[in-house]
Amino acid sequence: MGFKLLSLYLFLAILALSYLFVHSFVRGRSQHAKLLGILSLTLQVYLLGYLVELNATSLDAMIFWNQIQYFGIPFFPALWFAVSAVYTGRPQWIQGWRGLLVISVPVLTFVIRLTNDFHHWYYASMTLVFLGDYTAMYLIKGPWYLVQMAYVLITLVACTRFYALRYRKAEGNERMQFSLLLWASILPYVALVLVFINFGDLGIDYTALILPPCILLINHALTKYNFLEIKEMARERVFEDNRIGYLLLSKQLKVVDMNPLGKQLLKQLEANNPSIHEWILDDAKHLIKLEKHNKTVSISSQAIENSGYLVSIEDVSEREAILNRLEHLANIDALTQLNNRRSFFEQANQIFEHADRYHEPLACLMIDIDHFKDVNDHHGHEAGDTVLKSLAETMKQCFRSSDVIARMGGEEFAVLLRMSEMDAAHLIAERLRVTVEKESIQHNELNLHITISLGLAVRNVHEDLESVLRRADKALYEAKAAGRNQVRRAQ
Repeated sequence: MGFKLLSLYLFLAILALSYLFVHSFVRGRSQHAKLLGILSLTLQVYLLGYLVELNATSLDAMIFWNQIQYFGIPFFPALWFAVSAVYTGRPQWIQGWRGLLVISVPVLTFVIRLTNDFHHWYYASMTLVFLGDYTAMYLIKGPWYLVQMAYVLITLVACTRFYALRYRKAEGNERMQFSLLLWASILPYVALVLVFINFGDLGIDYTALILPPCILLINHALTKYNFLEIKEMARERVFEDNRIGYLLLSKQLKVVDMNPLGKQLLKQLEANNPSIHEWILDDAKHLIKLEKHNKTVSISSQAIENSGYLVSIEDVSEREAILNRLEHLANIDALTQLNNRRSFFEQANQIFEHADRYHEPLACLMIDIDHFKDVNDHHGHEAGDTVLKSLAETMKQCFRSSDVIARMGGEEFAVLLRMSEMDAAHLIAERLRVTVEKESIQHNELNLHITISLGLAVRNVHEDLESVLRRADKALYEAKAAGRNQVRRAQ
């Protein structure tokens, strides 16, 4: 009667685990759901082999079905460990060399059990025992069986520790969840003890009896509180699929986790050799240009209390391009591609402040095209535009990159020359005048010639910008009144 009840229990457990496999592995989306599904599948194989072994009547049949069980038995401790590691946020324990270490003992156990007839390392002997009307297989454990038992114990202790650490920090429903997971990880210890001492001397595998309710308890804990899918869906939507790259760093600044975009951008940043410490030691946002990848990224970080840092990396290339374009449109004259009036005043004021601080000389030129109205009247506004663009290109070639050249409006231009006294500035202005006078400007089939008039003022000590411009502008009108095509110095 007892063996019939045991067989019925195992059969129902197999059905329950089959449902769990479909629910977790086939329908589940999270990594730990998939792992739980594989764990339930290995237990199905184990229980099915044990069920048939219990109902077999010959030693050969029992040995065969005992071997079938080892397509599942060696691997459930590793999978049990993997579920707990992933669910408690420690996936690194099943990655890299640690993952190889975790799976190595199960693989060796699988091979050693299937080749046991040649060395008897796993079972020293396997004999039949008669228990009333039933027969069972009596197993004498070999040395590798003890290794496998020790491995199972180590993985159980690790799982228990993972769940206990999370239980201590959890609150509310999550605390209840981890209390159930703790119970599920503690019960297998009882099975290990019963198997090791061969309780009752009945040849019963108590692990097969205790594991099914433990697995169902884990599934209940994960699904009742809906954390199994909700946490993974939230991660997928908020973390994995985000258009911002995220890096989770430990307090030692080691990368613990990252989303796909974060991984991609981190690789590109490392190629650019920025120091990761600079990202997180202050609360400021950092803009880093990745010349090799032709993009700009924004990096900011947020400290996580007692844990580490969350670093966000955002590709802002498109946004920066738009901002640069808007800034260009706001500061650059569309026709000549010189600074406009607004930009000239903005830069000039900064240069004046710098000159005051370091006692640097400054000079200002006001420039006007002579008889420009005649060009427009006789040849059209397109010809006038060509003249303006040609003069702008000539000025770019005549002045230094540190000088500020601007179109102030119409045919009037201004130039602020840094580190320039009167005589040096006059030579530069005269060179520009002569160059413009000699140039021939092509417009369609026309060869146009123009001249310019220039007013030059050198800044007096602590003189403001408006005053310097007034004096340069006055000198310009003096040049035009004196016959044009000349440079006049301001008094």
